[in-house]
Amino acid sequence: MKLLNIRLPNKRFPTLIIQIYFLMIAITFTYLYYHKFIQEADFYSPLSPGGLYAVANFESVKPIQYRILLPFIFKGLAMLHIISDKPLFFLINATQAYLILLLFYFLLNRHFQSKAMNCWLSPVIIYPMIWNLIIMNGQFFYMDFGLLLFMILGYYFIVTRRDNWLLLTFFFGYLNHTAVTYLVISYLLFNYTRLFKIKTIIYAGVMTAIFFAIPAVINLFLPPTATGHFLINNFPRNMGLFVNHPAHLLIRDFFFNFGGLHFFIVIFLVTGAWKKFKGPYLYIHIMIIPFFISLLMTFSLEEMRNYVAIIPNIIILCLFFLSTFPNSFLRPQEYILTQEDNK
Repeated sequence: MKLLNIRLPNKRFPTLIIQIYFLMIAITFTYLYYHKFIQEADFYSPLSPGGLYAVANFESVKPIQYRILLPFIFKGLAMLHIISDKPLFFLINATQAYLILLLFYFLLNRHFQSKAMNCWLSPVIIYPMIWNLIIMNGQFFYMDFGLLLFMILGYYFIVTRRDNWLLLTFFFGYLNHTAVTYLVISYLLFNYTRLFKIKTIIYAGVMTAIFFAIPAVINLFLPPTATGHFLINNFPRNMGLFVNHPAHLLIRDFFFNFGGLHFFIVIFLVTGAWKKFKGPYLYIHIMIIPFFISLLMTFSLEEMRNYVAIIPNIIILCLFFLSTFPNSFLRPQEYILTQEDNK
């Protein structure tokens, strides 16, 4: 039994048995995802959102062509000819799912006191992932796991004030999906008391520059005949969904987005329980509002995978709410309850 208590070299990491726990859950989730999407995916079609080879060869359509990080990694590993394409992508996704669980554990440590509880609680993130990426998701996009991974990592670096690491995360995350741009809003909200400090302005400015620079550079490698646009105006289409989309699907999406966790947040706000958490650790989640506004403008409302970027925010707010109950199993960090700006 001593094997179960072996710790990794860095004591900040969970015990070995927790690592195995994370890995088993990651493989289980990836297995379900694989059999719904990956086994039938077309990695070569320039018109497919799963066209990894097409993107790596700069043959895909915009805006998918801008999401080059995973296709480059995939193609590089595929050139080793160790295993075939589909099993390789399974392993890449399983690795990302494992890292999502591990990084979310570190993020929970920043918010709640019990590391032991956080170890077992971290896999709760799989619950909305199952709903948004498997049950209600109808289309395979290779970048979805990576988007959630980079959002968690960026969120962690924001609340720990590791701004240089945040820039690096933003850069590579942007190569995976433009939705990491919401990290800029999160960064500004968390630093609302330092909003006009030169450091805050510089880091926000650099991330904004990256937003414009990366597509410009990628465009240099594209042929003049490349089709598509960097951003798509989906507002008229989304408005039409309320008339043309089947009503029962709209109702389903409303109730089961995030597996219904958003209703806990409504109660959290209506009852005033949120007042216990005034400060940057609460205000950072205001990012959800501009997220939904921009989602209405540029993405497809009925694609549940598009909501993946705010899953960490939804879960943290739900856990905040659960921590307000008497004798709750969750104890928030003191600097969150006292509204102190913990550095």
